[in-house]
Amino acid sequence: MENLKENLLLLCDLQEIDTRIVNMEQNLINLPKKIEEKKREIINLKADFENKKAEYVKLNSLKKEKESALAAKESAIAKHTADLNTVKSNDLYKTCLLEIEKSKADKSNIEDEILILMDGIEKEMSNLKENEETLKKSESEINNSVSLIEQDIKKIQTEIDVLKKEREEFAKKINLNILSQYERIRENRNGQGLALVDGDSCTGCNMVLRPQLIMQATKCTEIVYCDNCSRILFNKK
Repeated sequence: MENLKENLLLLCDLQEIDTRIVNMEQNLINLPKKIEEKKREIINLKADFENKKAEYVKLNSLKKEKESALAAKESAIAKHTADLNTVKSNDLYKTCLLEIEKSKADKSNIEDEILILMDGIEKEMSNLKENEETLKKSESEINNSVSLIEQDIKKIQTEIDVLKKEREEFAKKINLNILSQYERIRENRNGQGLALVDGDSCTGCNMVLRPQLIMQATKCTEIVYCDNCSRILFNKK
């Protein structure tokens, strides 16, 4: 076989290119997930804002109900006051007075409730405006982040395309038989078809190697494989 060591050195360089491509492709997979996370963040912020807005609407609706009840009490007071001039017995007169007093007491309670609601509405409106500004600012910042991630995706994809072309040209320097074995192993070993010998261990799987394998991987007279992970073994030393 033609200079095996030279081919294995080339394989080392090729694997470095492959590792870079794999890492970038993995990053490319993760980036869209980050975009989805950012979009969900916007959705959650909007949902939170809508909940606060619903509370504000609820308070306004309750205030209208109280104002309607107040108007009813005022009408009742006016009616019973008018009835005082037409009743013909003391009992009816006293009953009208009691109804007037009760309606006035109810009216006073409703007015207090309306004042409390108005205070709450004012606070909710202030908070709502503040939250709306915060939402707009956060949404703008998140959208900017999404744009940057999208730019990164395009940049990384371009880099991957360039690297793949470089790899294609570089692979032509390697013996076809050795290259095909490397490619076959690489497909089944997380993108790594070659493993260096580090001391007495395989860098691919960290298993301790037989002394004979280490010697063979050092001499480079034939292709040897790790007994555990089946990667091509090479000892640069």
